[in-house]
Formats: sequence, C-alpha cells, structure tokens
Amino acid sequence: MKILAMGDTVEQILHGANLARYASGVEAVVSCGDLPFEYLEYVVTFSGAPLYYVRGNHDPEEPKAPEGCVPLDGRVVDIGGVVLAGLSGSRWYSGGPNQYTERAMRRRGRALSARVALGRLRGKKAPDVFVTHSPPLGLGDREDVAHTGFETFLGLIDRHDPPLWLHGHVHLYGPEAWEARETRRGSTRVVNVYGHRILEVPGGVGVDSGPPRRKDE
Repeated sequence: MKILAMGDTVEQILHGANLARYASGVEAVVSCGDLPFEYLEYVVTFSGAPLYYVRGNHDPEEPKAPEGCVPLDGRVVDIGGVVLAGLSGSRWYSGGPNQYTERAMRRRGRALSARVALGRLRGKKAPDVFVTHSPPLGLGDREDVAHTGFETFLGLIDRHDPPLWLHGHVHLYGPEAWEARETRRGSTRVVNVYGHRILEVPGGVGVDSGPPRRKDE
C-alpha cells in the first residue's frame, strides 16, 4: 500500500493545484500531528484518499477535529488490510494540550497494547504501522525536555514488532536532515515524517477513495 505520511509543517506541494497529480496512487494519508486542521481537510478532499491522524502538542484538544478525517489516538484501525495503531501527544513540558508525562503515556500505551492483544485473540492482524507524534526514546528524538521521546514506545516496539513506526515532532533542517530521518530498533523502521514522506507499506487490498471508513479493533 502506498501511503502519504506528513507532519509538523505545511508544504506547498501538498497544498496546491498539483496535489492530486503528486499524490497519484496514494491509497491512504497519515498525519503525525501539528498540522492545521484546515490543511488536513484540504489534503483529504483533493488527494482522493482517506486521512488518518494523531494530534501533536500544538493541536487543539477534542472535541475540535478536522472534518472528513479519522482519528487514530488510542485506536487500532484496519485500512484495506494494512493495520494502523496510534497515540497522540508529546512529553509534558508546559502544561499545554496533548502533553503527557512518561507515566501517563505508559498507561495509554498499555491500553493500546491491550487492544492489539485482544484483536490478535480474535484472529486479527497485529499493527503494520504505529503512528505517533513524538518519537520513541533515543530513536530520532532530542535532548531538550520538549523533544525527548517516550520510553514506553520502546516497549511497544519490542512487544509488537511493527515493520514501520511513523512520528513527527522533531523538525529536520540542514545537511544532516536526511540521515536523521530514519532509525531502527530490531526489525522496526522508525521514520520521522517531518514535512512529508511517500512510503510503501507491504500488504493491503485497496482502500475506498470515498469518505473515510473506519474499522476499529
């Protein structure tokens, strides 16, 4: 499955007349947070693909939400044979929206892990892709308190061994940006989608290009 993953900054190529052509063949769009909801609504409308999102620390809290887009926070969602799981938020550093202490994120991670395990007992697939705003600890994060990753994400990687982990939050600039974009833990590829990336995810049987349809596990 071909997916468009994006986060943290609006890019003109995804917000102009060439979007449909540029995103040709994309079957799903994934937002890793900190993008204006109007931008998400534009992309889901003109890309022709369903859009799934987590919230970043600069996004508003519920109930405000982008129209026509499917929330992933705390959910496991099957999109045409590719399974996504998501967690919103960054580390707590200023008391703003969508910020969590390590302890709070650990509780949220355990709840998501339990949902994955229940799905497996019911014969459903484990997630192919985890989608978060913040990175896992030590995998593409920074040393300042606002951009330190979550240790509990390492446990999720070790427990569920997803092929792909997507995050944003850490802005990439300069000549080192490409090298800093990807890291690994075991067999899991960890990708910072700052700006955007178009990625191939193994599996999938096609996604309806009409209004997003959700299948929560």
